Amino acid sequence: MELVAYWRLLMQSRRLISVTTLCGLLVSFLVTMSMTPTYKSSAQLFVSTPASAVDISTLLTGSSFSQQRVKSYAQIINSPVNLGPVVKELKLKITAEELSKNITASAPLDTVLISLTVNDTNPKRAARIANAVAQQFGITVKSLELQEIDTESPIKVSIAKFAVPPTAPSSPKKSINYLLGLLLGFGLGFGIASLRKLLDNTVKSEDDLGEIPLLAAIGFDLNADEKPLITQIGRYAARTEAFRTLRTNLKHANPGVNPKSIVISSALPNEGKSTSAINIAISLSQSGEKVLLVEADLRRPKIPIYLEFASKVIGLSELLSSPTKLTWINVKKHLRKHPEIDLQVLTSGRIPPNPAELLESGRFRELMTILKSKFDYIIIDCPPLLPITDAAIVAAQTDGAILVSHAGTTKIPHYEGARDAIRAVGAVVLGVILNKIPEDAMEYEYGYKYGYPKYYGYSGKPYDPLNSSERDTRYAPSKAEVDRMNEDEFVFVKGKRFKEELLRDRNKI
Repeated sequence: MELVAYWRLLMQSRRLISVTTLCGLLVSFLVTMSMTPTYKSSAQLFVSTPASAVDISTLLTGSSFSQQRVKSYAQIINSPVNLGPVVKELKLKITAEELSKNITASAPLDTVLISLTVNDTNPKRAARIANAVAQQFGITVKSLELQEIDTESPIKVSIAKFAVPPTAPSSPKKSINYLLGLLLGFGLGFGIASLRKLLDNTVKSEDDLGEIPLLAAIGFDLNADEKPLITQIGRYAARTEAFRTLRTNLKHANPGVNPKSIVISSALPNEGKSTSAINIAISLSQSGEKVLLVEADLRRPKIPIYLEFASKVIGLSELLSSPTKLTWINVKKHLRKHPEIDLQVLTSGRIPPNPAELLESGRFRELMTILKSKFDYIIIDCPPLLPITDAAIVAAQTDGAILVSHAGTTKIPHYEGARDAIRAVGAVVLGVILNKIPEDAMEYEYGYKYGYPKYYGYSGKPYDPLNSSERDTRYAPSKAEVDRMNEDEFVFVKGKRFKEELLRDRNKI
């Protein structure tokens, strides 16, 4: 992974990493608070060989003798022989063996010094034990060294530095523990995010689509369930701009090729194919095209629900099952015009017992020929491709298909299976719509490449020229655009909405 990829992963998983980092800090805090503080107190011993006690010619020889002895003394300073009297003297409630675990001694190289360190939960007691062990060690050394009566010991142990009670505990080291907790928490979160990305086989970006072009990246909208159609939201909302981008890409993606009949489908249910089909049709009709929206999902039709049509209206199934000859006059009787949108709709009609056979019949091909002669675009909403063959059947009789994939949910094998199902019948996959992309993915995976509106100052709210803070960043609509605006997009002034205010203020921006 490149450095940019790591940064994207960090930004996309920042919530997870933040949680694990805070958890690591919390765990380190709890562990640190549960630990009993210990204190270290140190004393230093000096080992020498008096010139009068041994037969040596120079002080250097005596010093070398002391250095050889120091190496052994450092190993026996915490032995029971030396610590037994200390336990009795200080009346400690532990044995000499237990006390030895809290005492360490070391002899720096090429010196006659012994550093003695005592660990204890009480700072004063640690100092008392260190000083007592240092004093007792001098006595222990005399008893260990061979000497005759009335002669001096060949080794003399002196206390060079007395131990003092420490002012701060030696452990736990709070700052180090907290830093370690932060690092471990961050590493755990980043590791989980990396593993999740490594094991994630869902469609997330254009790179997962293979050679199929990405027509539009639709960002996740919290209001999509309540307002699924682009006519129900602001003219400059993110979803509205995304479908305008799709419309442009659809018209100009393949120069010289102008698909008129287009199937909209997905690999599995609940990926947003029906709402995408409606919004594509609306977007095309808003550009002045003559568009027909066909509900070819004869199993679970959704378009009548979104457009608020009566569910028992005659439609496609009646046209295909009727014995009468197909003519434009007969077909026109089955079409419905939306009362608020300049859009013709052919609903599914009653649910038939044999939808696949009806869609594969020659009567459907004849119907498509008639419709192509009357409309600029025919947008056909079909069932999902993997569980049902209806969409592939219809795609074989049209100019191509558009696949809708739920970003981060649709698995790559499912997407590839849907793509291959279209190609298997000789149809063309015109492109893919990535639907419900999280905002952080839009920002770091796509950026402004697909015209995500927030980068142009669009917040999804109606344009308000009376708000002076927006005059430098908002687009000033033309008179034709104002005339096409919905009522919700007019300027709100003193409880009423006025087009005149919008037009009059346009020349001031």
